[in-house]
Amino acid sequence: MSVTRVGLGRRVRAALVAGPLLALASLPALAAGEAVVDERFRQAEQALHEGRVADGQRVLEGILKADPRNRDAANLLGNLALAQGRAEEAGRYYDQALEADPLFAETYNNLGVLALQRGQVSQAMTMFQTAVRIDPARAEAWYNLGRVFLAAGKVAEAERHLRRAAEADPGHVMARQRLAVLLIGQKRGDEAVPLLEQAVQAAPEDPAVLFLLATVRDDQGETGKARDLYLKARTAGSANPRLPVYLAEAYLKLGQRAEAARELQAVLKDPKADPKAREAAEALSKKVGP
Repeated sequence: MSVTRVGLGRRVRAALVAGPLLALASLPALAAGEAVVDERFRQAEQALHEGRVADGQRVLEGILKADPRNRDAANLLGNLALAQGRAEEAGRYYDQALEADPLFAETYNNLGVLALQRGQVSQAMTMFQTAVRIDPARAEAWYNLGRVFLAAGKVAEAERHLRRAAEADPGHVMARQRLAVLLIGQKRGDEAVPLLEQAVQAAPEDPAVLFLLATVRDDQGETGKARDLYLKARTAGSANPRLPVYLAEAYLKLGQRAEAARELQAVLKDPKADPKAREAAEALSKKVGP
């Protein structure tokens, strides 16, 4: 997240009202102060990225104590509270962020997520819609709207909003993946392929996307490509229990019986194998033979 220099413009305007000499004298100090805040914010983000949540939270609380109108610190503290199950505290931080900046689209999106967690679907929709009205490039809010419409069974609306999310952020992998699943469910696999290929470009090590693209290629009869994608999904860490069976089917179609048998035996010998995957492996083993 980029760091906005919160409050600089407001303070500069106040200094100019007080008098031009005071304003000129204050500008260097203001710039230095903002640089310190930005550096502390980067330190907080780095700590959170490294999993040092308590350290990051402590830095953010210090920033907010020094400047209660720092919207970024308040918003991020709200996210931390929400992730830790402290919904009421998250709401207070989000309110504080909006008091500092009533047009902060990111916080409206987060309030929508909070409302969803509380089961307040209508309120969530309002928050997400507010976010995209303020910032039409807010991909996460478009994506969340798509999810809500999808859960409500409004497929056409879900598709429209998921497409807006993908257009707003070409790197939004989940929007492309969710949209692809929707299209596959409507037997529109050809439309799903470019979405998934773009998702793979954005996240080449995402096992779920690789696996989904593999299944679509498989259904389209592009067995060689499907096999390679299944293998990539496995290397990326896919835990999908059907992967070995689908891979065995691909091997079998390509005449690679030994490889198919190896995959199936791995499933059949695994005492923790998924029951449906085991059943499919048993049926396929009969085609492979001894």
